[in-house]
Amino acid sequence: MVIYVVLIYALIAVIDPYGLRKKGMKRDFLVCSVLYLISFALAFALSMRWEIPSPSPLFVDWVKRLY
Repeated sequence: MVIYVVLIYALIAVIDPYGLRKKGMKRDFLVCSVLYLISFALAFALSMRWEIPSPSPLFVDWVKRLY
């Protein structure tokens, strides 16, 4: 599973942001790259069956502070 994740993300990394870079949209390219790296890190961790902490307690705390 890990090999599939790495290969698919490598293929997408080559194809996807090429248009943004070619058009000179550097800021959009940077944002796309950061979000892509976060997505890859989460997909890799899930394929390695690592435990990822849930962000829901943080959101619950934020909502409680609003009210």
